Order: sequence, then structure tokens, then C-alpha cells
Amino acid sequence: MKIEIKKKIFFYSVLISTPLFLVGILEFSLRLFSYGDNLSLFIPASNPDYLTINQNVGKRYFTKVEETTPLNDFFLKEKPVNGYRLFILGESSVQGFPYDANLAFSRILQRRLKDVFPNHKIEVVNLGMTAINSYTLLDFTDELLKQKPDAVLIYTGHNEYYGALGVASMENGEIAVWLKKLHLYFIHFRTYQLLRNVIGGFFKLIHPPNQNEAKETLMQQMVGKNIIPYNSEMYNEGLSQFRDNMSRLFTKLKKAKVAVIISDLVSNIKDLPPFYSLKYENNPPADSIYSMAKRFEADSLFGIAKENYVRAKDLDAIRFRAPESINKIISDLADSFNLYHISLKSLFEKNSPGGLIGNNLMAEHLHANIDGHFLMAEGFFNGLREYKMIGNEWDSLNIKPWSYYKANWGYTELDSMIAEIRIKHLKAGWPFKPDTTVNNFKFTYKPNGIVDSLAFMTVKYSDASIENAHKNLAKFYESKGELKKASDEYLSLAYMYPMTASYFYSAANLSFKAKNYGNCINILKESPNPDTSAFAQFILSNSYYMQGKYDEALSSVNKLQKLPQNESNNLLSEKLKYKILIASGNNYEAEKILASIKKSEPGFSGSGGNKPLIILIPEKIKPYIEKAERLRRNGQLSEALAILTEANSIQETAYSNLLIGKILLRQNNPNSSIYLEKASKEIKDDPSLSYNLCLLYLMKKDFPNAKVAMNDFIRIKGNDDPQSEQLQILYEKQSGRKPLSSEK
Repeated sequence: MKIEIKKKIFFYSVLISTPLFLVGILEFSLRLFSYGDNLSLFIPASNPDYLTINQNVGKRYFTKVEETTPLNDFFLKEKPVNGYRLFILGESSVQGFPYDANLAFSRILQRRLKDVFPNHKIEVVNLGMTAINSYTLLDFTDELLKQKPDAVLIYTGHNEYYGALGVASMENGEIAVWLKKLHLYFIHFRTYQLLRNVIGGFFKLIHPPNQNEAKETLMQQMVGKNIIPYNSEMYNEGLSQFRDNMSRLFTKLKKAKVAVIISDLVSNIKDLPPFYSLKYENNPPADSIYSMAKRFEADSLFGIAKENYVRAKDLDAIRFRAPESINKIISDLADSFNLYHISLKSLFEKNSPGGLIGNNLMAEHLHANIDGHFLMAEGFFNGLREYKMIGNEWDSLNIKPWSYYKANWGYTELDSMIAEIRIKHLKAGWPFKPDTTVNNFKFTYKPNGIVDSLAFMTVKYSDASIENAHKNLAKFYESKGELKKASDEYLSLAYMYPMTASYFYSAANLSFKAKNYGNCINILKESPNPDTSAFAQFILSNSYYMQGKYDEALSSVNKLQKLPQNESNNLLSEKLKYKILIASGNNYEAEKILASIKKSEPGFSGSGGNKPLIILIPEKIKPYIEKAERLRRNGQLSEALAILTEANSIQETAYSNLLIGKILLRQNNPNSSIYLEKASKEIKDDPSLSYNLCLLYLMKKDFPNAKVAMNDFIRIKGNDDPQSEQLQILYEKQSGRKPLSSEK
């Protein structure tokens, strides 16, 4: 009897284990031959120090339509000691639709936080994706927690019905909840991917998309069951799905002790009529409520108008806009789990006429326009500040209004036009048009002008590169001499791809050519690791030089010389340093650089081919000059003056007199004229001497001599030099006369 039992156990063990073994062999083989996809949320970036979001992660959720992709955000593998890491969860509104990554509110938020906390490594990682919902957010959570987030920001809820795995979605919306969860577990196995691909291929074989289906927008393709009446069984299933998934998500985050800020949802209630009106037993049709709201608005009864607009939205039977029941669930869960809760809805209402959210802040039914994205960043920024995240003290001097960032942001007319055309394409089909309408927008739209044409190409052709569109437009502007516009196109790309230094460099280089030195400096400071970039330091040094900021220019060129360079670039760096030292009046140090340059280029004569001033300094005086120069650069003027006076008591030199005159002039001492005029008898063609003499004569109201000194400076430095312009402005202001040739 016992033998029979053992035989049965062995038989069933073999029966069960054999297929599992074969599946294991198949799984191993598929991985060995690289079949299928790694669907991990995070994967190593091209830079080995970073992780990035896997662009294939959408394949977990989409089988019948083409999967959507996340942004290309990066974060460090090893979180630094001074790091603060935020993850943002949500759908297309979080991702930035209809705009590209440069206008996603996460990028704006990160920049604002960096400005307030310059000594922190702020990382804001945007996990938003189009056409997903709470199933995806929950599915991401375990992997997200492994990356040590300090906080998670959440804006979600619009896609619970039609988003992937939603109750009315084309993407597995009809299957049971336990099957959806099972699918999300097995999708990481290559054997399951093989099975899915075979079934999907067979489905497409027997049901190939017809010509009209191929023209459908993703919005239309995602819908399995389109009509969902208010308070119906499917309506309530969507609410339950959201509540259950978000409860599980919050439980995980709370267990991991991760702070959460969640916002309620915003919709276009004023300027978007209901998509589909039903005759309800206990409610009027949505379109009649909407018409009533319009009448109340016309009578300036904004409070009642808002109530009716919201009610019309909730009664709309096509549920692309979340009902207020979703906002109620968000509020209830925030209370239950003790989460930080903000209201973007209230913020948008505050910034809308009559408190009615419409096209002033929305691109269509639920996606924010450019102002709206800056407001979303504002809302979460204020939430982080209110709840004292990152630090208890927020430097109010570094807190600027959202309008400041909008005015100085990296986006162009091309970005706006691409978004506008995307919205036009969306609105040319269902549900904005009847479901019988064929969306022929891509075949009938006629662009007007180069910006419109480039924008349209990126929408019409899925493989058209937005990067190339910006680059081509930049080349067009550069060919027409519109350097500011050309620079802005590259800056837009830099904000889109913040790890790609070359876009920052191209933008900065064009700003430099346009003589917009301040903008050039700001761009390079934002670039990745500017302190270790020879290009960045070279352009920074030149920009500071052109602004007359010689200390900053010298600091940049010193950084440049510490970086690896070839012989040619090293010589270029030395020439730049020599130019800066001469301009700043540090002729003693300039002579040392000149000697080094002449070893490589004996014919180099320096600025204007003049005899170096250091020849005028005897050896016994050099130590005094060196010490005085160091003290002067450190702002210790009285100490430097004492050293120079001692040097002159040993042997008077023109260079000592020049330095004494500069120091006395800075101290507003009238005796500066004695020393500067003495120096001018021996030193010729020194721009710093001419500059200081001009200031001296203006101070004494000796305008004829001021004009001579000013013209001498302009002759040496050129009329384009920023200090030349500065002297001309000062001369005209104090003398009341036009400088140079304009004065008769």
C-alpha cells in the first residue's frame, strides 16, 4: 500500500514538475537569445553613474495599441548625502502633454527647487505616462521605493475608465481584477511575452486595422466601452478600482515612511461642452445643465455657474474627465492615510476669470496649457514649502514667482506650434467629433510658414524627430542673422534633454555671438558639470571678460587651465588669460604669462604690440609689487597702499604709481591724480590706465581731459568693449555732451 502511494506521489511530482521544467528551459533559452524585453522600471543610463526610466516599460500595459513611453529622466545610482529625491506619479498631464519634456511641470519644479536649495542635489523624476491609470502607479511603487525617494508627488485619476486596464478600456479592461494582477506579475517572464506576442499577432492577422482605424487617435483607440452613465455599475466600478489601487499604493508608501503630496484634479469645465448627453431618470441631460451654466456665467453669477459646469461634466457619459467623486476619494484617502493634500483645482480657479477653469489654462478637456503647467509646478512648490519638506527654512530671496520662470524658460514658438497641432489633430476625431467622423487631419492640414511646417511634420510622421525640427529651425534663424532665436531653439532642446551638454553649448555659443553675454553665462551655469568642461569655461571666461568682470573671467580661465587640453588649446587659454590680466591692470602677472606664450609663439607681441610694462619694474621692487597685487585683489586696499608706498620709497616706478593711483581713486582720494598722471608719462597704451584717468577726470569735472582719456581707451579696446560703452554713458551723463564723433 505504501509503495503504491509513493508511486502516485512520484507520478504526480513528475507530472507537475515536467512542464514547469520545460517552461524553465524555454524561459532560460529566450533570455539567452535576448528574446523579449527587459520591462524593469529603471535601467542603467549611458552614463554609468546614472539610472534612467526604461522606455519599454509601457509594454507591460499595452498589447492592442502601440505602447506609450515615459520621459527620459535620469537620477544618480547612488543617492548623494546632500540629495533630495522626488518621484512624480501620474498620467499624460504629469508627462506634459501636449508639450514635450521641456514644459513638463516636473522640470519647472526641479529648477525652482534648485534655485532655493543650491547646496542640495535636487532630483525630480517624472514617471508620468499617457493612457495609464492607478494600476500602473501601483505597479511602479515597489521599484520606486528601492530608489530611496524622499517624497512622492501624485496627480492622477482622469484615466480610471479608459486608461490601460481601466474598467472600460480596450486594453484588458474587460478581464477580472485578479487576472489583471496576474498579468502584471507574469509580464516580466519572456515565456509569457512570447505567448502574448503570438496571440497578439494572431489577433492582428484575423482583424487587421482598416484605413479609418489607422487614422484614430490614441484617445479613441483606448476606448472599449464608450458610454458610462452617471452612477451606473461601470461608473462605480471605476471609482472602486481607483480607491482600491490607491489605498494599496498609500499603504506601501506609508510603510516605507515616504512623504506623499497628492492633489485633486483639474478639468476644463467652462469651454468644453459635454461629449455625450444621456436622458437620466433622476437628472437632466448634461448638455442642458451646461447651457444653464452658460446663462448664469453671462449674468455674472459665477458661483452658480461653476456648480452647473461641474454637474454637467459629471453627467457627461463619455468619461475622459474625472468626476468629482474621484476628487472626493482623493480627499478621503488623504485624510485616512494622513497625507499632505494640495488643491491645484483651487489654484487654477484662483487664476481663472470668475473662478471658472477654461481655455485660459487648459489646452482641451483636461491637459494644461503652458500657463497651466507653470501653475502646476507652483502648486506643488508651495505644497513642499508649506509642509517644510527639503528643509525648514526656505530662502525667500531665491523664491521667484512662476511668471518669472515662464519669461525665462527654454521653449519657443515651435514648441507651442507642435502642441497646437497635436490638439487640432485630437479635436478632429472622436469624441470631439461624431464617432462616424474619419480623422483626416494629417492629410488635409496646410501649414503656413517654416515654424508651422516643421511642427506639422513632427505630428504627421511618427518617426519625425523633434530634435531635428529644432536644429533645422536654429540653422534657418542663424542663416538670417537672428542669433537670439537660433540660441533659443537649442535652449529648448537643452531643457528637453538636460543631460546633453552639447545643446547648452550651442545655445550659449549663439548667445555669445549675439553679444548677449549675460544670457550666455546663465545657460552655461545650467549645463551639466560646467566646472569640468573646457568649452564651458572658455566661453564663460570670454563672456565675463566682455562684461568687464575680470575677477570672474580669471577664475574661469584658471579652471580651464586645470583641465586636460591639447597644446593648441592650452596656448589659446594662455592668450585669453593674458588678455584678461592686461584688461584688469594686472600687468605684472601678465608679463609672466607673456613669457610662457613666447616659448610656443615667439612672434606674439601681446595687446597692441606694446612693450610689456614689467620691463619698467626693477628686480628689487618685484616682491613688493607681487605682495601688493595679492592684497589689492583680496580687497585689502590700505595694506596694499602701504606696501606700494614703501616700494616707491626704495625706487619710484611708473607701475607702482599706476597701482597707487588706482587704489586712491577707488577710495575717492583726490591725490590719485598725482600718481595716475605720473604713470601716464611713462606708460603708453595701457587700457586700465586710460580707464582710470577717464574716471578721475570725470570726478574732477575736467571734461576735455576725460574725453581724451576715453578716446584713448576706445582706441585700444575698441568701441564694442562693454567698458567703452560704460565710459561713453558716464561722459554723456556728467558732461551733457555726446561722446566721440557725435560731439561737434
